[in-house]
Amino acid sequence: MNRREALKGTAMIFGYALTGSTVAALMQSCESGPKLNWTPKVLSKEQAQILSRIVDRVLPETETPGGLDVGVDQFIDKMLNNVFPEVIQNGFAGGIDSFNQEAKNLHGKDFVKLEGEQQDDVIRIFEEKSGPLPGSMWGFSFGEPKEFPFYRMMKELALIGYFHSEKIGKEVLAYNPIPGPYEGCIPYSDVGKIWTE
Repeated sequence: MNRREALKGTAMIFGYALTGSTVAALMQSCESGPKLNWTPKVLSKEQAQILSRIVDRVLPETETPGGLDVGVDQFIDKMLNNVFPEVIQNGFAGGIDSFNQEAKNLHGKDFVKLEGEQQDDVIRIFEEKSGPLPGSMWGFSFGEPKEFPFYRMMKELALIGYFHSEKIGKEVLAYNPIPGPYEGCIPYSDVGKIWTE
C-alpha cells in the first residue's frame, strides 16, 4: 500500500466516523443552546434562549403556527424594554434565572439542554406553584405578590403577543367584529321571524 492509498483510506475511515449522528452529537455539544436570530434588549442571551424554549413549549407549533413562528419571545423582550420599569425588568430576568435553577435542581442540566418532557416537568412545577397576578386598575396594583410573578407574567405576555400578532390575526383567527351589514329598515314581510339573522 502506498502513501496515497493510506491517506485515502484514513480519510474514508474518518469520513465515515464523522457522519450522521456523530456529527450531530458533536455539533450539539459545542453549542450552549439553540441559536437566537434576534438580539435581546433587556435579557441576556442565555436568558433569551431559556425564554424562547419556554415559549416553544407553552405555545408549540401544531396545525397552527407556534409562539416562536410569530416572534412571541422577541415581543416579550420588547415589551419589557419599552413598557416596564427597570425593577420589573430585573424581576423578570431573575425569574428566568430561578426557572433555570429549578431545571438544574430537578434534572441536573440547564433548561435549554433538557428533553421536551423534562422541560414540561419544570413548566408544570411553575404552573402549579404560581398564583394569579395581583389585580390592578389604571396602573395601580391592589396587592404585592410574595415573590415576583415571573411565570404568570411571562404567560400573559406570551398570549398577548401571540393573539395580537399579524399572522395569527389574519391566518388563524376568524373573528368578525361586525357580523354582516346593518340594514335598519327592512320590511317585516321580507324577512319574517328571522330578522335577527
